[in-house]
Amino acid sequence: MRFLKLISVEEAEKILLSLGKFLPAEYVPLEDACGRILAEPITSPEDIPGFDRSIKDGYAVRSQDTLGAGENKPKLLNMTGRIAMGENTAGPIGEKEAKYIPTGGVMPKGADAVIMQEHTELAGDVLLIKTAASPGLDVLKYNEDFSKGEKVFPAGHKITAQTAGVLAAFGCDPVLVRKRPAVGIISTGNELVFPADTPKFGQIRDTNTTLIRSYMTEHGATPVFYGIIRDDAEALTPIAAKAAAECDLVILSGGSSKDEKDVTSRVIETLGKVHVHGVSVAPGKPTIIGSINDVPILGLPGHPASTYMITTLFAGPLLAKMTGAVEKPRKISAPLAMSFPSEKGREDLVRVRVTENGEAAPVLGKSGLLHTLVQSDGYIRVPAGRDGCEKGDIVEVLLW
Repeated sequence: MRFLKLISVEEAEKILLSLGKFLPAEYVPLEDACGRILAEPITSPEDIPGFDRSIKDGYAVRSQDTLGAGENKPKLLNMTGRIAMGENTAGPIGEKEAKYIPTGGVMPKGADAVIMQEHTELAGDVLLIKTAASPGLDVLKYNEDFSKGEKVFPAGHKITAQTAGVLAAFGCDPVLVRKRPAVGIISTGNELVFPADTPKFGQIRDTNTTLIRSYMTEHGATPVFYGIIRDDAEALTPIAAKAAAECDLVILSGGSSKDEKDVTSRVIETLGKVHVHGVSVAPGKPTIIGSINDVPILGLPGHPASTYMITTLFAGPLLAKMTGAVEKPRKISAPLAMSFPSEKGREDLVRVRVTENGEAAPVLGKSGLLHTLVQSDGYIRVPAGRDGCEKGDIVEVLLW
């Protein structure tokens, strides 16, 4: 068993990703698909729209009949009818003719523009046009939105509300997506109580489980909580085995440090294999990467800020590997608002706040402090080869 034999973040991530399995696909109703990952590319099955349609309430006209129209010199057109929604029975438009058309109505043959009602005046069967219309004004042309066979979304695309709307227009219901990763969460510590409980002296509420569960939900996984377990190998072993048998990934919070009561690595070694115990990163040095029956196990430090940072750094890419998710990281470049030192030889994850003038201001604090998470907008990665950063340095801020 490796015990705090430090390896780089890159090496640790490579090992963890090698343990992740690509999850199978399943069909789900479109109404339940938001947040899921597409398992196949999506192409437009048809031309959309399938006809020229109005995007405003108004009058369908021939643009050439409106040339020179103005408030003091309106053009006069003959009203020849109304276009009903969902119908194409109003007939064509001839020279100096107009028809009323609602938003979404089918453009009649011969018409190439829509004049809004605000720019017209109706006098019996005569329509006064008070502004000129250019060809295509307020008209959504045939296949202007999507063409049949057009590639729209790649496999791995995360379904958003906007994506779901397009899929509805394509008739993609149900939709083929990747299975949600089931993530088992086990919290360890003799001092922990549930968030709803009142801690006695020396006890603390279990914040890490809520942090991890919320992160998993935000990133499309299904969290499965296996409870708070005391720092005892006999108690932890059957729970870890059960979680590994039922889930695609197991995360153990606490019990990874170099301490006689930290039993996480011993339990993993008993049930499977410890691949990594110790990563050259701060916060999160005692991180454990293991496997039980080919299920990846991630052992996190007990401090909340460390827990969240390591979850972001390692669990995020692993979930993407399992689902094939292709997401561009949310990041910005910004100048540092102040200088700060860094320990050479390890990678530092420094939380930062983006100020009103666009600078990245480090939110410094110990790994046990929660306020560094809520007061920050993201973090920067200081490479292991650097001994600090200087004010004004341009850094890449990875946003939460």
